[in-house]
Amino acid sequence: SRPWIYLAGLTIALGITYFLAARLSLLLLTKPDGVAVFWPAAGVSAGVLIGFGPRARLPVIVGTMAATIAANVLGDRNIWSAVIFALCNAAEPVLAAAIIERFFGPSFNTDRLRNVLGLLAAAIVATAISGIGGTLGFELFHKSPSPTLTIWHHWLASDALGIITVAPLLIGLVHALRDPPPRSEVIEGSAVLAILTIVSALVVLLPREPWVAVVPTASLFPLLLWVSARCRSIFAAAAAFIVALTVVWTTTFGIGILGDPGLTITQRILCAQASILTVSLCTLVLAALFAERKAHELRLIHSNMMLEREQNNKLMTMQAITGSIAHELKQPLTAISANSETAQLILSQTQPDLEAARSALDSIVDDSHRAGQTLSDIRALFAKTDREQRPVDVNEIAFQVPRLLRDQLKADGVTTHVELASDLPPVRGHRGQLQEVMINLCQNAIESVSTVRTGPRTLH
Repeated sequence: SRPWIYLAGLTIALGITYFLAARLSLLLLTKPDGVAVFWPAAGVSAGVLIGFGPRARLPVIVGTMAATIAANVLGDRNIWSAVIFALCNAAEPVLAAAIIERFFGPSFNTDRLRNVLGLLAAAIVATAISGIGGTLGFELFHKSPSPTLTIWHHWLASDALGIITVAPLLIGLVHALRDPPPRSEVIEGSAVLAILTIVSALVVLLPREPWVAVVPTASLFPLLLWVSARCRSIFAAAAAFIVALTVVWTTTFGIGILGDPGLTITQRILCAQASILTVSLCTLVLAALFAERKAHELRLIHSNMMLEREQNNKLMTMQAITGSIAHELKQPLTAISANSETAQLILSQTQPDLEAARSALDSIVDDSHRAGQTLSDIRALFAKTDREQRPVDVNEIAFQVPRLLRDQLKADGVTTHVELASDLPPVRGHRGQLQEVMINLCQNAIESVSTVRTGPRTLH
């Protein structure tokens, strides 16, 4: 009822989160040119905008710019470079979200392999374009010993890693708020994430020995596979985020194999970035593949249920038709038999009444046509669907269906009221198919009114 409150709250929340993420990145490892090696703030803004959609565009722009200016001014940047960086950081999520919306629609989630690759492509394009403005800001207002192309490359790598690592987590959170996962899945996913955090901490504390190089893969991969296979993509994104934070902290403070002092800072940073990219992409791809498999299984189950329901409808229709065949043919056959006996008696008389005999024979002919028409209608009902369409009188079908369902109507105590329009034109179609559709509709109606305990049961 008050959208401005929602927009203001989203702006403030985004601004605070972006500011904290930016300050953390600026306090941790930076390249010699002053560019952070890991910029999770880019994933915060992009994830919020992609998750909430275009209505969050203004809060994201305002919150991102305000947080960027505050984080840079509190550091070693001047106000003019801070403004340029703010414009670039605000344009980055807008570009990424626009690409996602253009090619993947408004409701985006990382539960499909195509979407994961699309997010990666959008992150690369958006950060590559924003990196041009960021590089110009460094060149204009800061003296950097690195070449211009190197500064742009570092901006691209840090921001793209931030989007790939953090944005899927926020997108999954938005979808989880709209469609909460089952309680059992939440418990299982949270337990796996807790175990992953503990294992990551233990891996960090291992000594710097050659054999330790295989321990992270051997210990973390089963947990990442577990959470990807059994839980929604949000838990896989959270697992990748935990591993990324572990890599950044160990590299920053020189802990574990990634903090080996024998490696230069540039080598350690490259190892950290490669580790983050590998873990994030592998986890998201696995989660997407398992999610697609689950979706295919659900569609197969639904198709089987629909097929079973269709078979049940066919059986019910055949039961109704079988009863109606016996009922419809019994009357004309009985009349034919009676009229035949009458004609025989008349003709056996000394002076037969020819007019009465003719009348009995006419009745036999009419009843024979009636029985033949009944058989033709039943045959048309089960005819193949590739027959040529012909003009069909819908009123005639509507009038015949209650007669075919007479036994079922009587058994359920349902009365019928048929009201037909006199000016309906014929329609082109298959008579048997249309009759079967109307029979199914009437049977559904009979089942519905059969639950009525009091009052009349009427099929109109």
